[in-house]
Amino acid sequence: MTAPQTPTAPAAPTGTRPVRPVPGRARPLGNVNVQAGVLGVAILAGTLLLWYLAAEHEWVSPLLIAPPQEVFASLGDMVASGALWPNVYATAFETVVGLACAAVLAFVLAVAFTFSEAVHKAVYPYLVVIQTFPKVAIAPMVIAGFGYGLAPKAFLAALLAFFPLLVNAMVGLASVGEDQYNLFRSVRAGRWQILFKLRIPHAVSYILPALNTAAVLALIGAIVAEFVSAREGLGFAIQAATQNGSIAATYALLIVMGFFGVAIWLTMAVLNRLLARYRA
Repeated sequence: MTAPQTPTAPAAPTGTRPVRPVPGRARPLGNVNVQAGVLGVAILAGTLLLWYLAAEHEWVSPLLIAPPQEVFASLGDMVASGALWPNVYATAFETVVGLACAAVLAFVLAVAFTFSEAVHKAVYPYLVVIQTFPKVAIAPMVIAGFGYGLAPKAFLAALLAFFPLLVNAMVGLASVGEDQYNLFRSVRAGRWQILFKLRIPHAVSYILPALNTAAVLALIGAIVAEFVSAREGLGFAIQAATQNGSIAATYALLIVMGFFGVAIWLTMAVLNRLLARYRA
């Protein structure tokens, strides 16, 4: 009696080798960052081409649009002559002062609202009413009240930046987890300990995105104030270029404002990275 044979895999044909899987090669365009970079460059190139064609063939009135080569030449002249930098510095300083004032006031009020519901219910409706005021309409009154120096520009910048910071700080301070709060209470932590050890680290994740939006709003507030009354600043320079009929200079200053916004975005990205360790 013979033992049963176990089935075996069919033998490979003589002279052939088993095929091994070849590891996949990393495709350069498969990287998300590379894709984003290529797409961004394509959008910029397409925009410049469309801009050039619109100006060259007068699809838009020359009174409204200047050719890109004239705009970049005007920008180069501003940089070379040094006329640009005092205006950039003035607007940057007004924006930073207004944003800092708004951040401090919003955080203090958010803490007060967290500690006292009565204060929250009494004060918050007035803040909502102030927020509904059109800032362009009240700018002349602010200038008349605060004078022609730094104060009215910083005030309008703070006024625009304040509300997003306040709302996000309130939500961040109040929305801590119930289990975490009960854990702190179980070890007899006081309200200030809960604030600094639990609420503020939890609120950082809410405040940082609001800070990004508030910085852009502060820049808009400073420029609105410079439109009304100023002797320097990007808003003042844009208004002067418009009144002089220099369309190329106006577009060049708008490009500078765009770089200003990119600088704010990069600064906030660095700040997010630095404060990541303090997030709850």
